[in-house]
This record gives sequence, structure tokens and C-alpha cells, in this order.
Amino acid sequence: MRRATPLAALAPARLAALALACLAALALAGCASPAASPRPPLAVRPVAWPAPGELGPVRAVADDGDRVVLFHDGAAAVFVNGALARVERAPHRWVSAAVVPAPDGYGTWIVGVDAEGRLLRLPSRGAFEPVADLYGLERAAVRAAAGLGLDGGAAFALDGEIAVADGERVTRYAAGPLAAFAAGGGRVAFALGGEEVLALDVAPRALRSYPLEADGPAPLLAVTGAGALLAATPAALYAEDGAGVLRLRLRASAALHGLAVSGERVWFADGGELGVLDAAGARATRGARLPEAGRLIGSPSGDVWLLAAGALRRFAADDAGAGPAWDDIAPVFDRACARCHRPRGEGGVDLSTRAAWASLREAIARRVVEERTMPPPGHALSEADRARIRDFVERLAPPARPGGARPSARP
Repeated sequence: MRRATPLAALAPARLAALALACLAALALAGCASPAASPRPPLAVRPVAWPAPGELGPVRAVADDGDRVVLFHDGAAAVFVNGALARVERAPHRWVSAAVVPAPDGYGTWIVGVDAEGRLLRLPSRGAFEPVADLYGLERAAVRAAAGLGLDGGAAFALDGEIAVADGERVTRYAAGPLAAFAAGGGRVAFALGGEEVLALDVAPRALRSYPLEADGPAPLLAVTGAGALLAATPAALYAEDGAGVLRLRLRASAALHGLAVSGERVWFADGGELGVLDAAGARATRGARLPEAGRLIGSPSGDVWLLAAGALRRFAADDAGAGPAWDDIAPVFDRACARCHRPRGEGGVDLSTRAAWASLREAIARRVVEERTMPPPGHALSEADRARIRDFVERLAPPARPGGARPSARP
């Protein structure tokens, strides 16, 4: 691996981004109203999870779908398909954990970051092993790690720097003291304070700035698998739309203290309530009375972990009767559609969520299944995939829209 250009070299891109951000700030003034149609409260159910109590408080969680690792001071509990497989003892005080692509790009690793800034991998078998050098981080102190998702690679928060490792080189950017950090969908989001969020698009090495209506603590940040930015201040939740504008989506009822992407679903914690955000707006529980200082950790299953004062709980949204899950069509989307139809994609229409497919279900059925004009030439789609798309859109319920308006956009 070789080290590439620091963040300062992106200054021209940032100047352009600041101009766009000013436009975004003006757009916020007209986008602060919540959805007009009332929505039912969110129903959640606890997911039973065995936790070895003798290991003490949980400090961090890493969940790759098949394996879940709970990081305790001095130990890690490994669960495989929901059953406790082993406990690995290790003399570390953990501060964070993540699932990241392996340095060579083959498979993923579960890693933990300890209080001394060491990055350690937990193999399927065997003890923890230091891996910072394998990502080209040399002697740097690591504070957090995250996978970059669609475009592969991993991102790391260091002391005053961001490092991006893509399997061939490591690029370190001098950013200043990081107050918040997240990554996904080929992007790295970070904040140095409470008034601005920065997002680095890794492949083009373009930096964008998003102002926030806040002057308090640093926001909570998340990035969806499709690359959309989310930011939560104690007072409000913002989400980036398909045009790259960070729009106000929710005013907090109490104080927002948790934000996580779980597969397709975005979760937030508002006081003692859990909520989800989708294209139609936000829904929250009523009377859940959850700890008001916990943080949320995402799961690829769509569930969410709530970690508060060392106690860990898992919740699932009760979506009985809500139609097919995104997982039913996600593999086809990744193969045949993602290149053009993720946020800011060249196709101009974002189809990276279940809600987007629901709102355009008739157009998708017509153009993909009936007319077969999509995907365009050069993007193969098997007959099995077309059948899978047909089945998915037929099972989608038409989305509720204010005033009975029907969607008119075409993919």
C-alpha cells in the first residue's frame, strides 16, 4: 500500500461543495414541514438474545448477520446463528467494533478497537490479532472503523485524520479533531463540531459540506448502503435526498441520542422511544420507556441493538402484513440496477430502497417485465431475475400518499 494525497489537496472540490451547501441551506427553509398524513405508531418487539452475564458490561457490538460478537472488558462473546459459540479472553478495554472488508478484499473481518487505539481482528477460530499494519495504518492510533460498502474497502478514524484503505493503497487525510465519524456506500462522513457535516466520496475523492441548524454537540452520523447521508442533532434528524440535499425529516419530541442503519432500515432513538425513518416519513413507538442515554448499533437483519450503560437489548420492527422485505430483491438490484439507480446515480432515479420500489411499482413492472426496455442494453437480466422482480412488485402495497396523488416519475 502507498500513502496518497492529504485532505488539503481536495480544497478546490470543497469550495464547490460549500457553494452547493449554501443552496442546501436555503432548501432547508422550505423542507421543514413533517408529512401531512398521520402515520400509525411504530410497533417493535424485543428479540431474545442470550448474553453471558458473568462477562460484565457490554462495550461494543459487531454483527455481520451470521456472527455477532459482544465486546466486554477483557473478553468477547461470539454467537453463531444466535447461539453462543465461544468466549475469547483478551486483556483489552474495548471502545468500538465493526465489520470491515479484509485487506485483500476477500470476505469480511470482525474487528475491535481498544482504548489504546489498537485495531484487532477476531478470527473465526483463535485469539485476537493486531491488524492495523495490514491496512497500512502503521503506528497510528485507531479510534473507529467502518466498511465502505458498495465500493469495498474500509475507513478508519485516527487522531486528527481519516484513513481509507481500498486493498491496494491507504490514503490518509488530515481532517482535524474528529467529533463524529461514519462510513458506507462508498462515502465517509465526519464532523469536527456541531454546525457542519463533511462527506468524502471516496472514488472521485470529492468533498462536500452540509450545514446544520445547530450549534451544540457534534451530530450523530450514519451513511446508508446506497451512500445517503444521515445526521441527527439532539433536536432534529436530517436525511440526504436523491438530489444530494440534506433535508429536515423529523423534529425531536425529547432528544435524539441514537442513529443507525440496519440493512434497508434507518433507526433513531428519541428520548425513551425508538423510531424508523423511510421515504414516507418517521414513525416512533409510544410508551416504550427505553433508556434515554443509549446508543444504537445496526444489524444487517434490519433489527437494531440498543446499548445503554453496558446493557444490550435487540429490537425488531413489527412489520407483519407490510409486504415483501427488501432482502427479497436486493441481490437483483445489486447486480443489475445499482450502478445507475442508487442516490446520485447516472440513471437519475433512486431505486435503492423498498419504499422507492413501492412508489414506482407500476412503472418498474411495465418497463422491466412487460416492455423490457430496462435495464438498457449492456446490462444483462436473466429470466429468473425478471420473474423475481415481477413477484416483488406484485406483492408491494401501493404507498399511501397525501390527497390520493399517484407517483408520476419513471425509472
